[in-house]
Amino acid sequence: MNKLTLFFGIICLLVFATACEEQQRGVSEPPRDYEAQRAVDNDSLLNFLQTRFYNYEDYATAASNERVTFEVNIIEGDNANKTPLIDQVEQINIKIKNTEDDYFDHTAYILKIREGVGTTPTAADSVFVTYKGMLLDLTKFDERTSPVWFESLSVVKGFGALMPHIKKAATPTINPDGTYAFDGFGSAAIFMPSALGYYNSVNTTIPAYSPLIFSVDLYTYNTSDHDGDSVPTHLEDVDGDGYFDDDTDNDGLPNFRDDDDDNDDKLTREEYDANNDGIADDTDNDGTPDYLDKD
Repeated sequence: MNKLTLFFGIICLLVFATACEEQQRGVSEPPRDYEAQRAVDNDSLLNFLQTRFYNYEDYATAASNERVTFEVNIIEGDNANKTPLIDQVEQINIKIKNTEDDYFDHTAYILKIREGVGTTPTAADSVFVTYKGMLLDLTKFDERTSPVWFESLSVVKGFGALMPHIKKAATPTINPDGTYAFDGFGSAAIFMPSALGYYNSVNTTIPAYSPLIFSVDLYTYNTSDHDGDSVPTHLEDVDGDGYFDDDTDNDGLPNFRDDDDDNDDKLTREEYDANNDGIADDTDNDGTPDYLDKD
């Protein structure tokens, strides 16, 4: 083999390896118009919900500490009399940011399977869950059958949006082997358009513009305070748009990552609730709490 042939062989191998790496970690297609894709996705979701059912009978007979694997099947043949998902879901609207001041409402569908006996987390909290992720063709792209911790802000927006619709379990008990047992945990599923998932991103298991299904069992959660400033993260969405990009002092750090939100050289934890009454302090009564008010 001459040197030129060897050189081109190495180049081809490098190109192939790079292509495989990009496919594995995910690449993106050019983004489509949000409004047009929203309509396409919603049509797909409605058709799916009208013609499919889930294994609600399995959940109805399961013990309150028993995890049931979420399954979906088409309504036909022996299953012709099953209750369609469309009759069991609730519709929610979630804003997706297109530009700084431009949002599109996207419709997702929530299925509350088991209510749970505890309280509900926010979309910003750390949750201890089992889950299953599927495409509309019922291909499973991810699953965790043993509980795992997730930061809700680190996952797709639709996953976090489901959290306020599930209640956690009762206080866990400790098994003889040191593991924990949870009773009365909540279960729910979300059927979401692609904008609440990966939208135009592509990887080996999820095509671009794929509506997604996540079923989740919630065992417990921790209220998140990402910057340790005593302000729960869910309160750091100052404008209430569902995005945690508010940056009151324009220092490049969003409030939920900034321990001095108004850049007045006094830490937020010292200004937020100095009298411990559970209400953000507003010393000058100007309507802006001290920790967001530089004056």
